[in-house]
Amino acid sequence: MALLNNLFSRPVKAIPLVMLFLIYVFVIYFNLIPMGLGHQGFTAIMIFIATVYLWATEILPLPVSALLAILMLAASGSVTVADSLYGFGSPVVFLIIIGFFLAVGLRKSGLDKRIAYAMLRRSHSENTVLISIIIITGFLSMLISNTATVLIMIPIVMHIMHQVRLNNKALLLGVAFAANIGGAGLLIGTPPNIIGAEALGWNFYDWMVISLPFSLIMLVLLYVSFMIYFRPKHERIKKHLIRDLGPMKKEEKITAAIIILTMILWVTSPIHNIPTIAVGLIGGLVMFLFIYDWRYFEKKTHWGTIILIAGAVSLGWALQTTGAAEWIALGYLGLTGLTNPVLIAFSFVILCMVITQFIQNTATAAMFVPVLIGLSQTLGIPAEILVIPIVWAVSMTFLMPPGTAPNAIVHGIGKIKTGDMIKAGIIPTIFALVVLFLYISFIL
Repeated sequence: MALLNNLFSRPVKAIPLVMLFLIYVFVIYFNLIPMGLGHQGFTAIMIFIATVYLWATEILPLPVSALLAILMLAASGSVTVADSLYGFGSPVVFLIIIGFFLAVGLRKSGLDKRIAYAMLRRSHSENTVLISIIIITGFLSMLISNTATVLIMIPIVMHIMHQVRLNNKALLLGVAFAANIGGAGLLIGTPPNIIGAEALGWNFYDWMVISLPFSLIMLVLLYVSFMIYFRPKHERIKKHLIRDLGPMKKEEKITAAIIILTMILWVTSPIHNIPTIAVGLIGGLVMFLFIYDWRYFEKKTHWGTIILIAGAVSLGWALQTTGAAEWIALGYLGLTGLTNPVLIAFSFVILCMVITQFIQNTATAAMFVPVLIGLSQTLGIPAEILVIPIVWAVSMTFLMPPGTAPNAIVHGIGKIKTGDMIKAGIIPTIFALVVLFLYISFIL
């Protein structure tokens, strides 16, 4: 009833959805589906547009809108029921769950509080706290999943926020955005990297040489953008508020050991070949054995974030399997009329950056990388000129929660509103577009 009251209290916002439905019925009834798209692809696109509108306006909670998207995909027949639920079996969703395993362990043991106090003791102002958070999150997300990084950092940032009066939005968004950027730096940071590297036949070193400098530049520009938008204070933090927690407890030592061992196994995965998911599940199981039980984990886990990302992945999968993604890419290229390789690559950067604000960045990469590989062969353009920029672009997602797991986590756990994320994300998005254009023009 609460959801219905929320919806009917703002009936004007529902008008575009009604109009969209009427357009869909009109096109289907009079068989006006665009050539080369098909009924299923057209339906998937219309569901995507409706979901984008729901996420942008937040008429319904984002996870509820994600569930509605899954329902529409299944009920409309645009994809099979199994395909509509594809997101719940996605490695990205399991990485989020694994991140919660580690984050809940930090919180239960009290290690998050100790790390937060240690950071505050070494920081002199709100500005230096922000710098520390961006640097630590950025570099940590290069070595492990950016999803796991955010879930480790959020409890620490929460304790910092509770201890001293700082700009909470700046700190939380700093974690999300730095994780997005850092994840692009090394091959293991985020799944889109692996999709792009496999398509190009690149190894860990190949990716690092070209991508690490890009991430470092963007981390610096992220701080600059926050200086412009948030204007962090340089006033000294009142350190007498920071308590001395004494020696580390047994639970803290065990938690630290589990997290460090998990990180080492993630970083060395090319050597031992244990899958990333398996390593994370092992770490989670050990947490259950020594730190907390299921009831505690269930209570402290933000399940709405998991549902949101699952829905975003399912939407991307539907666009891919119905052929809608290829239709969009080829139609977009034809519409632009571009022939210059640099401008073609940059136009796809813009397209992918727009689309990935609303569907998970891994799904966007999976949709467009195969299409761009084929397009590069057709146009006689080196594949890396098209593939690398869009893989980076889908990680430079700073405007909407569904785009990346870090954004969704901060939106859910940190209660950052979509409007606040958009406002803070405009400047780093502009910086990202400029840097990507320069990379395409002079480096790739």
